[in-house]
Amino acid sequence: MGNRAFYLKYRPQTLDDVIGQESVKKTLLASFHNDKLSHAYLFVGPRGTGKTSTARILAKMVNCESAGSNVIARSEATKQSKNEIAALPSVARNDGANFPCNKCSACISITDGSNMDLIEIDAASNRGIEDIRSLRDKIKLSPSSLNKKVYIIDEVHMLTTEAFNALLKTLEEPPKHALFILATTELGKIPQTILSRVQRLDFKLAKPGELLESLSKIIKEEKIEIEEAALKVLVRRADGSFRDGVKFLDQVSSLKEKITVKSLEDNLRSTDFDDLLLLLKNFSVQNTAESLLTVSKMQEQGVDIKELMLSLMETLRYLVFIKNNLGEQLVKPHFTEDKYEELVILAGNFSNQDLIKILDILQSSLEKLKFTSIPSLPLELAIVEICSPGSSVTLSETKGIIPGIYPSPAKPDQDDKIEDREEISLPSSIVKDLSSTIHNPSSNNDILKLKEKWTFVLETARSFNFSLEALLRSINIAECSESAIIMEVPYAFHQRILESPKNRDLLEGVFSDILGRSIKVTTILGGRPQRREDIANIEIAADDEIIRAAAEIFNSETVN
Repeated sequence: MGNRAFYLKYRPQTLDDVIGQESVKKTLLASFHNDKLSHAYLFVGPRGTGKTSTARILAKMVNCESAGSNVIARSEATKQSKNEIAALPSVARNDGANFPCNKCSACISITDGSNMDLIEIDAASNRGIEDIRSLRDKIKLSPSSLNKKVYIIDEVHMLTTEAFNALLKTLEEPPKHALFILATTELGKIPQTILSRVQRLDFKLAKPGELLESLSKIIKEEKIEIEEAALKVLVRRADGSFRDGVKFLDQVSSLKEKITVKSLEDNLRSTDFDDLLLLLKNFSVQNTAESLLTVSKMQEQGVDIKELMLSLMETLRYLVFIKNNLGEQLVKPHFTEDKYEELVILAGNFSNQDLIKILDILQSSLEKLKFTSIPSLPLELAIVEICSPGSSVTLSETKGIIPGIYPSPAKPDQDDKIEDREEISLPSSIVKDLSSTIHNPSSNNDILKLKEKWTFVLETARSFNFSLEALLRSINIAECSESAIIMEVPYAFHQRILESPKNRDLLEGVFSDILGRSIKVTTILGGRPQRREDIANIEIAADDEIIRAAAEIFNSETVN
């Protein structure tokens, strides 16, 4: 038992053990208490959020031998008063305490996976119609030892269309002795006909506090020595996944020494998300060398080139949604709050035309993979093309001037019609100060000094907040006076982030140190550089942006 992997050793065995997912637990307990369990459930949510563990707990709940008296109690429930039901033992009441018992033969056999009436199917490997037909034939047989046969179909979205049709017939007329629990990370790939015949329960990514609680229990039980700062890093690396957090803890606990932030960094490589974000950040500033180095490092870590390209395209697709005001609905549910914020900031460094161009280049490179003898070559050539001066990436318009420092008096363009532009009025004292110094040569000297120290500004921001550093790469210093710096930003959400007290205090402190005097920071909303692509497409309605983008990506004509 002591040598087992942590994720197996500490897998939840009752609903009380499941941290978070309160709405799921409440729904299942209420349905079970009232004898109104559905014949089929669909558990939906990101990986590592407890879908399969909860499915096994539900399998034990409907088969636990300690619930024998409970079955009688529930069948007689309509004849009893509420006070009489409340007087029943906790197991009989199904209030979740100490239930299932995990001691009877049914619970034990389900826990260790030896019970023949618990059938777990990996739809990624058993996705064909013959697999589902075999299931349909066997489901008619009564359970051999349990009250109910429980079918858990993981990654159900991987089933073929024919297999889904075969499963549909079983879900329409299921035998009373069967319970189906389908699990998926891709709700959009489940046919509507299936969705209409199951009860859907949504699993959410874990909050940092929930991950901290889960990992702290294991740390205490295993007597692991870990710095508080290292534990917070571990929580952040888990990205809302209980399973990943436990896996990372298991990996570093083998060091047999106190776990520090440094030992974590040495033993846990950057998450896939961090790697992708870094790569796209380099795309936005057209840094060919750093982009190629990032891909090289990812290859050394065993990342498959095809999977990397697909992940890049998926992330760029998320940026398209964010750019077209669909982030809250289509992107945010897949990420933790801080990761989503980073994507929103990154989206501000690209235009729709940029994203279309990059996606088109990557799609062409993906198609060349099968014909190359060097797997990484198509992606490497794509990177050179994406980052070349002739590409359409917005920052190329700065003609080599360092992002964040160049003055930009550009007039607002057609995007003013569709952008959420929230103007923040400047304090009158700052306006007065600027009016007397706007032509002052010392203002330009200060801007030059900031330019020289801008790397220091970015490094300071990065150590404080990765998202803030990414945002500072897209701003302009509009004016610099004796007491104030005005930063011009292209988007309203940039303005909101920079105007938050903690970010503003940080920047005022850094700028004051550089210039040797007290500096106040404020922001204004400016226009983005106008490009030929924008002018050529002014007549295209904003509502058509996604349709046009999809058409250009797949080289098809727009559907009217």
